[in-house]
Amino acid sequence: MTQYGYLLVGMAAVVGLLAGTMVFAVLRVVSGARETRRNLRDTGADTILLSAALQEAVAKLKAQEQAMSARAVASEHLRDRIVDSLTAGLLVVGGDGRVTTLNPAGRRLLCLDGDLVGRDYHDVLAEAPPLASAIDECLKTGSPIVRRSMEVPGSSQVTHFGVTVSPFESGADGSGAICLFSDLDRKSTRLNSSHTDISRMPSSA
Repeated sequence: MTQYGYLLVGMAAVVGLLAGTMVFAVLRVVSGARETRRNLRDTGADTILLSAALQEAVAKLKAQEQAMSARAVASEHLRDRIVDSLTAGLLVVGGDGRVTTLNPAGRRLLCLDGDLVGRDYHDVLAEAPPLASAIDECLKTGSPIVRRSMEVPGSSQVTHFGVTVSPFESGADGSGAICLFSDLDRKSTRLNSSHTDISRMPSSA
């Protein structure tokens, strides 16, 4: 074989090697593209599942929040109804010394009207100093006052109140006080009237 023949054979071998390398490279690229598409499909499916799970969790949290809010509103309405239905006066003082609750019976017993919530209890009870003093004592000592009888001056006469004051924790503001008070004179009048009605009943033979 001549040198020209050897040259042709060598060139053919080189061309074959280059062709094989190119084919291998192309196959690698195609395989990589297929793998990439497969990974994208898997990732897309995982993303969809994750998104659905997150949406479900958010929906559940919103439902729980709405349910808790509804229960809180119902509980507050029930508390207001109970407070408003009390025949005794109820005065609640926060840790900052301001009135947070004064029920209708309390307003009636103290002859008060207007917007009193948020005002200092000393101002609210300016016409009932013994009641303010009882709350002062409870807040200073941290001890409850149970069924104490006291005279509270009124517009026309002195009224005898039965007073109970209990301390409670009011968060960062410190200790507050719950004061329950009732008109002992009115209770005594009703009791005497009941005894009179019973005495007038005809006795059985």
